[in-house]
Amino acid sequence: MRVSRRDLLKGAGATVAVGGLSGLMIGSASAMHSVGANPVLLDKRSGTVKYHSCLRNCADRCLMKFRVQDGRMTFVSGAEEQFKTGSCPCVKGQTYVEYTYAPDRILHPMVRVGEKGSGKWKRITWDEAWDILVKKTNEVVEKYGSEAVLPYSYSGNYGAIGMRAAGDRFFNRLGSSVLDRLVCTEGGVAGYGSVQGTTDGPDPETIPGCDCYVSWGFNETVSNVHGIKYINMARDNGAKVLAVNPNRTPICSQADVYLQPRPSTDAYVAVGVMKYMLEHGLEDKEFMEKCCIGADKAVARINSISWDEIVKTTDLKREEIEEWAKVYCTAKKVIIRGGYGMQRNFNGARMTRAIGIMQAMHGMFDKPNAGIIYDNVRPITGMNLDKGRGNFLRKGEQQHVNMTDLDTALLGENPTTEGRKIKPIHELVIYNGNPVAVSPNVNQVIRNLKRDDLFVVGFDMIMTDSMQYCDLLLPASTQFETDDIIGDYQCWFVQICEKVIEPLGESKPNLTFFEEWAHRMGYTDPAFDETAFDIMRDFLTDAAPWYKGVTVERLQKEKFIKLPLPESVPVRHGQKCGTPSGKIELYSESMKKAGFDPVVDLGLPESEMPPEEKKLPFRMLSPGIPQRVNSSFYNVKYIRAFNAYECEINPADAKKLGIAAGDRVKLSNQRGTAYFIARLTTRVRPGVVRTTKCNWRSTNPFGHNTNTNSLTTGKLSDLGGGSAYHSTRVAVAKA
Repeated sequence: MRVSRRDLLKGAGATVAVGGLSGLMIGSASAMHSVGANPVLLDKRSGTVKYHSCLRNCADRCLMKFRVQDGRMTFVSGAEEQFKTGSCPCVKGQTYVEYTYAPDRILHPMVRVGEKGSGKWKRITWDEAWDILVKKTNEVVEKYGSEAVLPYSYSGNYGAIGMRAAGDRFFNRLGSSVLDRLVCTEGGVAGYGSVQGTTDGPDPETIPGCDCYVSWGFNETVSNVHGIKYINMARDNGAKVLAVNPNRTPICSQADVYLQPRPSTDAYVAVGVMKYMLEHGLEDKEFMEKCCIGADKAVARINSISWDEIVKTTDLKREEIEEWAKVYCTAKKVIIRGGYGMQRNFNGARMTRAIGIMQAMHGMFDKPNAGIIYDNVRPITGMNLDKGRGNFLRKGEQQHVNMTDLDTALLGENPTTEGRKIKPIHELVIYNGNPVAVSPNVNQVIRNLKRDDLFVVGFDMIMTDSMQYCDLLLPASTQFETDDIIGDYQCWFVQICEKVIEPLGESKPNLTFFEEWAHRMGYTDPAFDETAFDIMRDFLTDAAPWYKGVTVERLQKEKFIKLPLPESVPVRHGQKCGTPSGKIELYSESMKKAGFDPVVDLGLPESEMPPEEKKLPFRMLSPGIPQRVNSSFYNVKYIRAFNAYECEINPADAKKLGIAAGDRVKLSNQRGTAYFIARLTTRVRPGVVRTTKCNWRSTNPFGHNTNTNSLTTGKLSDLGGGSAYHSTRVAVAKA
């Protein structure tokens, strides 16, 4: 019998075909009822149940159920009551017991006794640690001013309290430099925002009702594995799946039409789709006239770009783009899932803007089962952030530092951020982050961390690469050892994070640590006496309208609450979106003022690279992989079995270089050198290599103390101050 791809992908089996994810679907068989089940293992599934949301930087935001016996976490599963999560965490979430009780947990304060990076430490008491920390902080503030202190943190803990409130309150009161956490989505925030005035889009739970799902620069198996069920449901309902990505992902492999353009040429792809749309009269003229500004200028701009230019730049055939465009342009309800990687380019905002214009010309805003899902942050931004994060504690204006700029901002002489001069930093406090794994141009960052006049404080649960360069090392609790709440940034939920176990060893939760630091600094503000539940109420009091009726008590009872969010781009019925004009802006004055084409700008990263890098033969992409979240889980033994140090290279390129599968390879440019093992695959096209983002240096078996970010550029994206990791070129050789 002949089985078509369409038949293969229908039903629940589509989950297996697309991502091997049948265990993530709710209603799966229970191991408790299987023949020969191990009773010792099954015993771990009994005990008190605690609900806690996964606080990694992942669009899934799974709600999990932990079993606790005699005060010890023994088992984790998904909260099957929530369809979004289902009964099974991802491969990373399943290791949370091992993660929590990892043998390398930092459980006591330590002070450095050797050179920075030497790994030589001495255990001290908390009182001794407080004496060192308070004395040094006062010395820095008295000698250089409070702006000489810089916090460094991001998404190691994504809780409303753990991520921001705990630390922000302290640093606001201190008057430290302000860390601008712009490393992730900001290029796309600027790009999509220039079109529609927001990054918020439709509810992902409406994907099953669309007739065309577009995965553009996104890898669902990495950043939204539990969301694949919605794509499969859409396909079961007859929807088509389209994909655009220079790195072929599992969804790309299963798409009805997949385009693999050269990296960073996505704006050209979008223009090609729009040319097809205009040539066949498939644009939504009424929507463009009534709900947009600049329609005539947009049409003229698209018509001015030739197919020859598009084909030459993207290295795609016109027929390929037209095949993709025919499916897209004839669909009536299109949801685009905009990726979190493509905006990390020198032209990231301009590429995402082109995609937004394409969707607008098709009329795919302010209608059911249509729009762009990029960063649905209203469950977070709708909280009372000013009160919860203690913004009222900051007096006056202090300098801002872009977190991507540690290579220039931490220089001892003439430090800069975003191209402007700043005052030198003399105390760096690292928590919820791992800059030695995450920061671009990391070799320079390490040189900066080794400065004798920079006091580095590390507050973490494990000995990350960054902790090795600290002067004072303090034990942090995991997210599971405290209470918190969290808003989603994909689906429309707010969820509970119940304390699962008590803090291990002498570790302290973020809130406990920063409140005690404040007290020892002599701060008497009532904000530093609040409990976690007090701060949760701060976040939920006087919040956005969609938080009406949401209380701590209700969350404790219901565990998760779906928020009634309004339409994010309400332009069809006389309302306004968030652009300056209140309409969708196909022509943007803000883009013009920034020096770009006000409709679609086609600039490419190579034009902005240093000459010595521009001439290198390979473009290096460094996306995430399913077995890691940024720099998390590298210490978990089970997870470490999944290689995070591969270099994917096209077989044609490998043959020219004499590289075979499994060979050790060297990647290099003017910033440094890194070593990986070769994987030959057409997942990347010729002239492109793929490594893993944010990998640790210390665990690289192919080149100790080298990693991907030894090579990546520190130059920022075109708008928004975002990172541009993927605008990096390298040489490749067999090592």
